Amino acid sequence: MRGVGEVGWDTRDVELLGRRLYREGAPLIDPGPAGHVTATFVFRVPAGSDIRHVYLDAHGITDRHNPESQALHRLGNSDLWTLPMVLPEAWRGSYGFLPRTEPITRPAVGETEWEWWRGVLAGLVTDPANRLPTFSFMGGRARSEAVMPSAPPQLWWDHSAVQARGTMTEEFRTIAGVGRRIWIYEPPGLAERDRPVFVVFDGQVAAVEVPIAPAFDRFTERGVRVPLVVMIDSIDSDVRSRELPCSAQFLGGLTDELLPYLRAEWQTTGDARSVLAGGSSYGGLAATYAALQAPRHFGGAVSLSGSFWWPRPGMPGQPDATARSIQRQLDDLEPHGSRFWMRAGVLEPRLIEENRDVRHLLHAKGFDVDYREFCGGHDNVHWRDGLVAGAAALLGTAAAH
Repeated sequence: MRGVGEVGWDTRDVELLGRRLYREGAPLIDPGPAGHVTATFVFRVPAGSDIRHVYLDAHGITDRHNPESQALHRLGNSDLWTLPMVLPEAWRGSYGFLPRTEPITRPAVGETEWEWWRGVLAGLVTDPANRLPTFSFMGGRARSEAVMPSAPPQLWWDHSAVQARGTMTEEFRTIAGVGRRIWIYEPPGLAERDRPVFVVFDGQVAAVEVPIAPAFDRFTERGVRVPLVVMIDSIDSDVRSRELPCSAQFLGGLTDELLPYLRAEWQTTGDARSVLAGGSSYGGLAATYAALQAPRHFGGAVSLSGSFWWPRPGMPGQPDATARSIQRQLDDLEPHGSRFWMRAGVLEPRLIEENRDVRHLLHAKGFDVDYREFCGGHDNVHWRDGLVAGAAALLGTAAAH
């Protein structure tokens, strides 16, 4: 049997390819160079379809500046289109296919790259041959998940745990002048009073789209302190882009409105060491900002792929990058006890260096920082487990308290 990593697939492989897809599911994984595997992504185009082009979109892998490098190719006259790719053996990521009648072209005049790619992704479809559950994120199209052989296991996320055993309450509250939904989850084993708190940004995602509540059900059996999990809706991209990137007004809404309400009505603790903020992307930036600027309220931050690139030099009214802004903030701060749990992907070119910079800045100021990198991109397949893992690490074991 020929190895796909050696010569790729051709028209003689159609029957073999079909049998392997049926037996193994997708993508197909074969040996590759040291530290890598060859993953073959396969898409079926029905006979008689007007589809003439198929592209792969995979977080951390796809080069949007060169879509043809992710174009699948048809095997002879069969219905199978394939794309073998050499990937790190530790990669985990989400992906989908873009079947099209016309090739992908560059953005139109006056169209931003994000607007262009968002339009392209409107045609994204999942991989029917992939056996893992699909998921959608922030109102986007559903995606499939690929896991390479050496990808670290996820500590808390479990595809089979779809039903939370605790109590979820949805409320409508005004925070920082904006009415919004919040979801409050009480996991099994949560104390009656003086409860730890984990405030999570992008609550629609955490509560509904990629629900993390079932993962918190494991805290008691693993001896971890159980928090009240409060997930705050970011509403839409405009509100999110205004509130999460270092907004003093939004932070004031959390410290002056949300946390007092939780203490009065949900019996949460007033001890900042047991009050955490967490999020991904802009949410990771917001969590870090909260723990830096309001240490009497938030004693810890969980940041996944924090958007510490914000604001980019040259953005209107935003002359400095956030790492430099944090440098100035730290210069003005007295040392305090906030702790930071940070993760970022080595395949996130827009922000990995900035995350490393912030890690160094926090270390230099004497903060307790747990920083590691994962083999992946800007991807919720890492964040869903990381949010829970970070909360567990910062809350610690019940025996220690």
